[in-house]
Amino acid sequence: MSMSPPPKDLFAVPLLQRLSAVAGIYSGEGVNHAGEKFDAKFEIRSEVDGALIAISFLATEKEGEGAFHEERTWITEDLLTGSVGLWTVSSNTPGVLQLKLIEDSNDGSYLTRAVFRLGDPADLTRFREEISLSVRHDGALEYVYSWGVPHEKFSVKSKALLTAEHSRQMTDDTERKHPHLA
Repeated sequence: MSMSPPPKDLFAVPLLQRLSAVAGIYSGEGVNHAGEKFDAKFEIRSEVDGALIAISFLATEKEGEGAFHEERTWITEDLLTGSVGLWTVSSNTPGVLQLKLIEDSNDGSYLTRAVFRLGDPADLTRFREEISLSVRHDGALEYVYSWGVPHEKFSVKSKALLTAEHSRQMTDDTERKHPHLA
């Protein structure tokens, strides 16, 4: 079985460079699929000499200590296809999901908007998911999940608006419960 050769310059992938430029710890608020507000912690890191963007995301109840969504996500180039993809594992899925990059844009609202998708949103026979990560001109991040389970409409289900923390230190309680975000 032969593989196509990898791209000549992995580090020339503009999306990875743009995401590396906003590496840091962010916090904010969001709304989940049930309309419940949550507190969000989001860390974006550039690793392996810029070849990998690693994301840690934690959504916790506004009035309590419970985490209702925790994830680890990688954005990098898939050497088998030569395209950028996203791989994510979360407390809401039993394993890893691979989403393909379908949009990499910038406009009047965003410095960068990257949209990754699994499946066809119109296909009601299976699970579909879309994750978008947008860097706004004011430096804030938007992290949006859309999905549809079989026999249900595909739509935005969860979104968070995140701003860079002035201090990269988190509370002792968050650090103790979730040391990967420290």
